[in-house]
Amino acid sequence: MIKKIYLYEQMPNNLEENGMPINDWRDLPEITRIINSTFSFYGNYQHEGVNAKLIKRKMFIKAFTENGTYQYFRIKTAKKNLSGITIIATHIGYEANRNFIQSAYIDNGNGKQIMDKLKESLAFDQKFSYESDVTTYHQFSAKQVNPIEAIIGGNNGNQNLAGVCDAELDIDNYTLILRERIGDDNGFRIDFGKNLASIEETIDDSSVVNRLYLIGGVPEDTNYDADQEPITYAYLSVSGVTEENVQIGKRENGDCKTVEDLKKWGQSLFDKDRIHEPKVTHEVDMVMLENTIEYRGLYENMMSLRFGDTAYISLKSLDIEAEERMIEYVWYPTICKYKSIVLGNDLGMYTSSIETQVTNVRKNLETKSDELINAVINATNWITGSKGGYVRMRPKNAPSEILIMDKPDVADAKKVWRWNLGGLGYSSTGVNGPYGTAITQNGVIVADFIKAGTLEGVKMRAVDNDFAIQLFNGILKFTKKSGSSEAEMVAFAPTYTDAGLQGINLIQNPNYSFAISSKGANGAFLNVLEVPKDSTAENRKLKLYGDVSVDGKLFLNGKEITPGGGGGGDDGWNGVYPDIVKTQAEKFAWQAWATLRSLGYSEGASAGILGNINGEAGPSMNPDIDQIGGPAYGAVQFDGSAYPLVGTPTNDGREYFQRLVKASGVTGDYKEMPTQMKVVNWSMTAGQWIGAVEPTSVDGFKSMSNPQTAATVFERNFERPASTHPERSGYAQTWYNLFAGVPIPKADWRNPIRVPYIITQEWDQIGYGTGQIHGGIDVAPTGGATPPIYAARIGKVVQIVPNHEVGGNYVVIEHDGYWTYYGHLANIQVAMGQQVTTDTVVGICGATGLATGVHLHFEVWKGKQWDRINPRDVINF
Repeated sequence: MIKKIYLYEQMPNNLEENGMPINDWRDLPEITRIINSTFSFYGNYQHEGVNAKLIKRKMFIKAFTENGTYQYFRIKTAKKNLSGITIIATHIGYEANRNFIQSAYIDNGNGKQIMDKLKESLAFDQKFSYESDVTTYHQFSAKQVNPIEAIIGGNNGNQNLAGVCDAELDIDNYTLILRERIGDDNGFRIDFGKNLASIEETIDDSSVVNRLYLIGGVPEDTNYDADQEPITYAYLSVSGVTEENVQIGKRENGDCKTVEDLKKWGQSLFDKDRIHEPKVTHEVDMVMLENTIEYRGLYENMMSLRFGDTAYISLKSLDIEAEERMIEYVWYPTICKYKSIVLGNDLGMYTSSIETQVTNVRKNLETKSDELINAVINATNWITGSKGGYVRMRPKNAPSEILIMDKPDVADAKKVWRWNLGGLGYSSTGVNGPYGTAITQNGVIVADFIKAGTLEGVKMRAVDNDFAIQLFNGILKFTKKSGSSEAEMVAFAPTYTDAGLQGINLIQNPNYSFAISSKGANGAFLNVLEVPKDSTAENRKLKLYGDVSVDGKLFLNGKEITPGGGGGGDDGWNGVYPDIVKTQAEKFAWQAWATLRSLGYSEGASAGILGNINGEAGPSMNPDIDQIGGPAYGAVQFDGSAYPLVGTPTNDGREYFQRLVKASGVTGDYKEMPTQMKVVNWSMTAGQWIGAVEPTSVDGFKSMSNPQTAATVFERNFERPASTHPERSGYAQTWYNLFAGVPIPKADWRNPIRVPYIITQEWDQIGYGTGQIHGGIDVAPTGGATPPIYAARIGKVVQIVPNHEVGGNYVVIEHDGYWTYYGHLANIQVAMGQQVTTDTVVGICGATGLATGVHLHFEVWKGKQWDRINPRDVINF
């Protein structure tokens, strides 16, 4: 499902009205939302985009959100840089904060009555509606504050309506709703093996306090002096505290003038703020079932997880049993998919000042030098433009500290600089803090955000004191603390050659690994390059993961590796068949052969596996096949009924094989031959290979030269039959005779449809219903399938057209002088401007537009758009 984003010069009266569509995004735009905090839009628009000159600050954007509605955002920043036009926008609801509440008080009201009072007290009228479903009654006051600040911010004394009512602010364009809770509990489950791909649990007990030492204010009938101390209470404990688990913390509230008030406030920290419980969050990577073919149609009637909803996670192997809510997400509004979600139980951390909105948005921007200049100017204006203040030295009889305040009275002051022997700090909530900006006597600087021109020093250290970064004599070192000493892990140092050239050298020390990693959408890291910890100067080692592209020649021990020449240099299955491949069975066999050769199997070993496929799947060589009356599935008939490698025994071979795909980390459609061969390769060392006959090792089998012997060895060691099948040796020899010595064709084009199919119309015939030359090839999947359609070559999406009367849903992709056209798609799964590879799913094969059945209308254009050539010129259909 593809949704457009619209641009407006001003907000329309009718919110259903569509504005100017903006499609030419350099990257997928994102919407970020956090409970009682951020609701923002971020995008990077192309310089050459159609509407690039129109995008300006203060304009409005409408984008589709996860709850199925369009929401408006006001552009706060439209910054041009080398990577495009960076757009930062906040939800239109935060425009309510342009207003001001001088004073609003209600002695006892429910949520709706309090929200009505806030609206009634505004300095000027706005379009916003103030709603609530909170039925409980509360006392609430707002004084000299902006409306959103009053609902979820600090409100002059750390009081806010959301905190008082234990509620959450929901925003729907011009409607502000104080809800008892956002979202529902529909029993949504996230289960491993179904829709949970990965999970990371963070339990933070660093701030747990279960016993309080409480400090209140100075009694109102006395003046502060050396002889008068604030009231205190020691100690207030939560139930169940013992000397073995006690964690004492100090809390201060200068507004509490009696011990009873102080104890009541302290108890609220346990009852409402739950300060005695650890904070838990789970970052999960979910498989969105609505995007998989198997669940299409079925999933439309199932529940999906929305903002604020409760999710249940049960993963006994990690001792995780959680009932948590979605408290944060990042959403792609154009393709209607989550980029990331966060589940947690710490909702209190999301009730904070509206300044958090600016802080979170700021994380999307790279700090530039002009921002530093602006920061210096702003700081100078703050300090030199001060309108004064009130300086007090206290206690008055024997001063030990200096106070600089915004009010003459210590009890009334909110903005306070406090300087004593303990340090210098600033508080915006009164003399008792908290002090979020401070320099303490032991040399620690505390600040929420630091801007600096040049930082000069010897060492930077992490908070936990385990790791440090040092810059010394021009060498950047990373060290780990062990006991009282530091062990050097890696270092970067300038390197010079005899020719005077300069570069950077990485020096790795023993017992430490070095890796370069890529980060996934779920936040997990996987290595791309790794120097293992046992690598030394005498025994150098390097590991590479994923696709490795070499521009130039590749040599192994001095010998050049050429494509198709064996020795690990094969390109594998790339969608192109050699001329000898004619039938569909031969195509399946070649896919397996090319994949196995690229995985390091010799020609003899590859043919041996083909012989077993011939015996297991039959002469069709079809990998997508279930055993008749039995529990097995696939090319080599994977069977999990007796000794599964993953999970519990099952008679559902198809489901069992999908377990293997997930456990192996292999990507691709499980029904396809290349995917199955990669899983075979993984299973060889994961417990499937039993070494019953020689060669007993996997490496020994992979180097076998005799195909007939290899067929027997594979059957005995991998298939583990009750009785052998000698005919498979003959099958293996036949495939060896056909494929041995045939180079694997090198091509950057791949077939966009990768399941069995038939050609129903050629490119130079008269097209159905049009009376014109067809211009493309119609490719229809067999067996009633609706498979994914892949990009035929690396390129960029340049056109997306939904519901065209002839082409239906169609996509156009540009590839370095060529264009490809994909018509009649059931749905579209790419976005405008998206960079694609031959592994990118463009959409699902369908019958939209002028079509009599499910098929792909595929065209290739060369030189310029709509200058058609025969697709067979570049792809062997």
